[in-house]
Amino acid sequence: MTARRSKPSLLARLRRYWIIGILGAVVLLIAGRLAERAPLFEARTPAVSGNARVPAALVVRRAAIDPHANVWLLDARAVERRVEAIPYVLRATLHRGFPGGSRIEIAERKPDGCVRSDVALVTIDADRRVLQDGCLAPVVFIVRGATEFAAGSFVADPALQRLQADARTLDARGRKLTDFAFDDFGELEATLPGGIRVRFGEDGEDGDLGLKQRLIGPILAALGPRVTSVSAIDLRAPSTPVVEHKRRAGKPAKSSPQQTDTL
Repeated sequence: MTARRSKPSLLARLRRYWIIGILGAVVLLIAGRLAERAPLFEARTPAVSGNARVPAALVVRRAAIDPHANVWLLDARAVERRVEAIPYVLRATLHRGFPGGSRIEIAERKPDGCVRSDVALVTIDADRRVLQDGCLAPVVFIVRGATEFAAGSFVADPALQRLQADARTLDARGRKLTDFAFDDFGELEATLPGGIRVRFGEDGEDGDLGLKQRLIGPILAALGPRVTSVSAIDLRAPSTPVVEHKRRAGKPAKSSPQQTDTL
């Protein structure tokens, strides 16, 4: 009776090809290195799209992409975060070309208003991100204190958030106002385009800004030419609005108290 041959194990069979396996791994490593450095796959200087306010050169500089780097090995999110650090950039997206090249698409933030403190005046967007120094929007929000605002930072001020919401409520009802602020008692005030200060009192739902806003037009119409002498309209008690008149020039304040009319 002849002895039965045992079947070689998988490991034994693989040992026969170990040299071929090592050579294959070396070839793959060399090919990978060559592909990594191949000009065909270079990122090159990225093109920029979607920008209106932000210069393309600034986007390229902040992206900090090595033009000779392999575009497929770039950390896309790191590139995008660097570009999104630009104050006016809301979102940045890196697009890779094939086989090489790159493009950065951005979405820009839009000015929503300006914030004025005792020491600073800046432009912000709807998310309260500081876009730049100076004011590039018609609506101004006034906050208390000697607060400075760094470009690209977010203003974490609950009062500012309330002022923005109040401005949107009043603007949606067709009344353009500016210089929104809370007085010493935390009540809302704003200014009409002609310079008349409007005292709204409480804001939010309890303040019923819509009802008070609707009173402004009829009051101005009733005043007619006398509107030029008006300094403020007090709507804190909407059932009995009060019109405040400017002081007459040339007379001391004690002898000429501010005149008010109840409508």
